[in-house]
Amino acid sequence: MMRGFSIHDYKMRVDRALELMKKNNLEMLLITSPQNFRYFTGLDSYFWESPTRPWFLLLSINHEPIAVVPSIGKTALQNTWIKNIQTWQSPNPSDEGITVLQEAILSIKAESCLIGCELGKESYLRLSIKDFERLNQNLPKHKFVDASNIIWKLRMIKSNNEISKIKKIISIASKAFDELPNFINIGQSEIEIAKIMKQKLLNYGADYTFYMSCASGPGGYSQIISNPTEKKVDEGDILIIDTGSTIDGYFCDFDRNFGFGNLPKSAILAYDILWEAAEIGMEKAKPGNTCADINNAMLKILNKNCPVSNSVGRMGHGLGLQLTEPPSIMSNDNTLLKENMIIAIEPCLEYAPGTMIVQEENILITKDGYERLSSRTPKTIPIIN
Repeated sequence: MMRGFSIHDYKMRVDRALELMKKNNLEMLLITSPQNFRYFTGLDSYFWESPTRPWFLLLSINHEPIAVVPSIGKTALQNTWIKNIQTWQSPNPSDEGITVLQEAILSIKAESCLIGCELGKESYLRLSIKDFERLNQNLPKHKFVDASNIIWKLRMIKSNNEISKIKKIISIASKAFDELPNFINIGQSEIEIAKIMKQKLLNYGADYTFYMSCASGPGGYSQIISNPTEKKVDEGDILIIDTGSTIDGYFCDFDRNFGFGNLPKSAILAYDILWEAAEIGMEKAKPGNTCADINNAMLKILNKNCPVSNSVGRMGHGLGLQLTEPPSIMSNDNTLLKENMIIAIEPCLEYAPGTMIVQEENILITKDGYERLSSRTPKTIPIIN
């Protein structure tokens, strides 16, 4: 796996963005969020965890990209392919880069024009609302509009190098999950078990584990998003670990379930139903089908075997530079699946009030079907005695 991307890769991303901008009559695209900034520049940093300073990138039809960044970031950005780097001394709460940014915008086009921003679906601006309002007021001839559809059209389809990174981190997590049963026992806490998993991920080559939810309870669990607790697993419990680990910025996102001792028959049945639902969902995952097609195929299996209550809202999603990305596997998402999308297939079954089981796989959409990237969830739930 090659770390990073070539300058050619970044220029191709910008060129594709410019094509979509032209179709939408956009003169510029303003990037502020960490993952989109990284996607176009290659900046590899988690300095974004400090919320003090905004960072800006301007893509424009007739000019090279302009980065407007706090002075502390200049040297790091000079190590990327971006050449036009403008800075301001920061922190400066009274003017956190807005004057420099608006001057850069005016240098590109002083007349009225449309500027695309991260305003829509699964997007956000990483600057204060007051500063964005100030930018609008100071540039009355310029109109800031939503361009999230452009960004997601680019990012939903992965390049070969992106795919290789995602395959790598998924293979690391698969190996860690496959070996975990050998190191866990009844009486250990969720925190202890999650730490073992995290250590294995690091030992096998993961860069970071940003997300690891863990929950357990008799025959299942009541939620799937919280951090592990000091609760000790007991006879009859099912424990889930869901990991979002990364390598070179790209995520895996899938889970595994482990049973402890003798499980209720209803829990074993629910697990088996979910395994079948995931299998059917993956079979539906091919170019030309929609996210809704996958969702409805899985829902048919779940409804056939058990009254379904699904409180998580969807049964899968895209992934890449973020733990979850568009599209969503749900009944009202009619996004067409295309080659080189990477999707998490995630059926969920609340088979008793307050008790659910979830299974998740990561797949690549291929030319005529799918390739499963995660090692398959065991057909029979692993039992820890």
